[in-house]
Amino acid sequence: MPWCESCDRHVDKGLLSSQGGCPSCGKQIGEPSKRPNTPWHFWVVAAGAALYLGWRAVELVVWIIQQLLQAAG
Repeated sequence: MPWCESCDRHVDKGLLSSQGGCPSCGKQIGEPSKRPNTPWHFWVVAAGAALYLGWRAVELVVWIIQQLLQAAG
């Protein structure tokens, strides 16, 4: 975690500016970021949504097959 001498505090990497500056004083304390960081909890939510939608798709296919079998039988 970067330390800002002028603000006398630790600064989370996610709070740094795109050039690596402190959010309070703007002093360069980290490396410039090449791309924005994606928080880990975003990937947890995305994986949960993908699993949920996948399961609902399976249920839809099963329901369609049941309806076709009832109509034929």
